[in-house]
Amino acid sequence: MTQELSQEMLERFQSQDTPALIELVKKKGKAAKDDAEMAALQQVLEARQERFPDTTKPPASVAKPTDLRPLGADSNASVGNLKAEKIEISFPKGGFIQCGRWQFKDQADLAAYLADVLAVKDKRGAAHLSVRRKGKYQRVDRAGSPVYTFGDPILDLITDEQGWITVGRETMHLLPRDLASPQNRMGGITNIDLSVNHEDIRRQQVADALAVNGTRALIEHTEDRLVVATTNPSQLDFWKGSAHMRFRSWKKNYGFYRSIGSEIETWGGDFSRAEIQSIYADPVLGGNPFICHIVKRDSDSDRNDDYVDEYEYSYGLPPRMPSTVRSFCQANWKGQQWGGTISKGDCQTFL
Repeated sequence: MTQELSQEMLERFQSQDTPALIELVKKKGKAAKDDAEMAALQQVLEARQERFPDTTKPPASVAKPTDLRPLGADSNASVGNLKAEKIEISFPKGGFIQCGRWQFKDQADLAAYLADVLAVKDKRGAAHLSVRRKGKYQRVDRAGSPVYTFGDPILDLITDEQGWITVGRETMHLLPRDLASPQNRMGGITNIDLSVNHEDIRRQQVADALAVNGTRALIEHTEDRLVVATTNPSQLDFWKGSAHMRFRSWKKNYGFYRSIGSEIETWGGDFSRAEIQSIYADPVLGGNPFICHIVKRDSDSDRNDDYVDEYEYSYGLPPRMPSTVRSFCQANWKGQQWGGTISKGDCQTFL
């Protein structure tokens, strides 16, 4: 009887449009997590999720920066506008940035500082921006010596050499939080050169992929190509001989500051072209990541470089930030085309 009822529910839900089903999910709420109707709704919606990447559609055109200007800090980076609420921060070879202010009277003072450094007209808007970063860099102190680099130019501009920041009455030490989650650290840091011990890294990744309870899986393993994916799947590693390329997604939460995004990085040779297509999503029901709706799409590319990323950052209480990113990355590197999908966050079904 239960099976017939379940089939009846499935057919009833299958006949309805997706927006109507999402509204039903919202009405049932968290309490219906193990309800038979909720299970049927999830099954129907899972079969309707967004195809990503959708190869039947032409890729979105990537914006070129306008109004290029120097970063308003001790740095050789430049800043450009891509679209409303989105900027590009570009570092040349040998890129650097010096620690900026780290004490702020309040959130408004912090927003005004970033708006000034980034030359963003909307001061309040500086608290929530999309960023494309191109090129690797290193953070330095006032004497020009390398110091801890977050890999996030925003964080590197608002913390001191030891990773401290004060906003009003609150003083926070972000460096230990960054070290506590190495898989979520951003890349593109000049003095982290994975080509130094490439043989050990490659050997370790293959061993992990072959282990019974490993955290990686082999995608390709031939005489001249190796592709290894983490099983979460937030990272893809590509090897061509000793040269190494990595696609990686991250999600950071420092309480008052959060960021989420994806990156492409190389060691042993630049890519000739790289592109990141991303979708960002939030659960339809808070705390239930099984069904999520897409809240934003973004796309970025770069040429003849060794690093490019695209991400969202937000600070304040509470910071506004999508819960999940899923990115399709591809790069022309070492004379071949490489690609794959990475993701960070709990969302499973994207609608």
